[in-house]
Amino acid sequence: GPLRGLLSRRAPRPERERGRLGRAPKIALIVLVTVLALAGAFAVVANSSIFAATDIQVVGGERVTKEEMEAVISIPENATLLNVDTAAISQSLEKLPWVAGVDVERIFPHTLKITPRERQVAAIVYLASDDIAWAVSTDGTWIAPLTVAATVDADGNVVEDPSTLPEGTQTTELTGVDAALVLARQAGAVLFTDVAGGVSPVSGAAVDSDVITAGLAYATGFSADFLKQVKDISLPSVEAISVHLTSGVEVSVGAPDNIETKERVVTRLLEQEQNVTYINVRTPDAYTFRSAQTG
Repeated sequence: GPLRGLLSRRAPRPERERGRLGRAPKIALIVLVTVLALAGAFAVVANSSIFAATDIQVVGGERVTKEEMEAVISIPENATLLNVDTAAISQSLEKLPWVAGVDVERIFPHTLKITPRERQVAAIVYLASDDIAWAVSTDGTWIAPLTVAATVDADGNVVEDPSTLPEGTQTTELTGVDAALVLARQAGAVLFTDVAGGVSPVSGAAVDSDVITAGLAYATGFSADFLKQVKDISLPSVEAISVHLTSGVEVSVGAPDNIETKERVVTRLLEQEQNVTYINVRTPDAYTFRSAQTG
């Protein structure tokens, strides 16, 4: 009857579904075999001499020499551009105190170019007790100690090699804090002076001194225009931080809060008042100042 006819027409459907279900594992198997084949092919190419890293180009920076980098880099003889361990290269180079990171560029077919990203100096910390200066990076890392000595010409410019100057050229040998100030200017950084005791720098270590951290907050928080006016920052303690401007004005700023507001108050005051010698902006909305007597 009608029901038997309907059942006979629907009977083949389960067979088609079983066919599709039967094909699914076959497709998955084909995909798996293809992936494994590609992975195997890549492994063969990656470890073959087709892209052998035979040309290693090490690019030195301003503070890190090519020779220093080559001394710590170790690349296996069978390395290729595809299997070279770039993380290992970075880790070895980041042991150098001036290196913040490393760029490894693959230039096919055989060149590996290695370039350091050097730390940016935020401050030069002069430690009078040891007569030594330390470079500190913008990320709060002790970089390295610097020789506290400098030769400058009559205009105050650093002379790297006095023997190259014309005969009779006047030069001055600077030491101590004067040399540290020149080093800071040369690095485009701020000089920290009068540093509280107990500061113990370690090359490559994070700064753990509260007073140095406070100084860095000002060194990185002041605007570039204002920093051009800063001669040095005195750090006897966190609460007693003072900024000495190149104009001779002393600014008592205290702990590193409301830095932008403090800078704005000082800038406006210097524009409006004459012969200012001292400004206290520890509490910027209740600042005080002194002016030199004239006439």
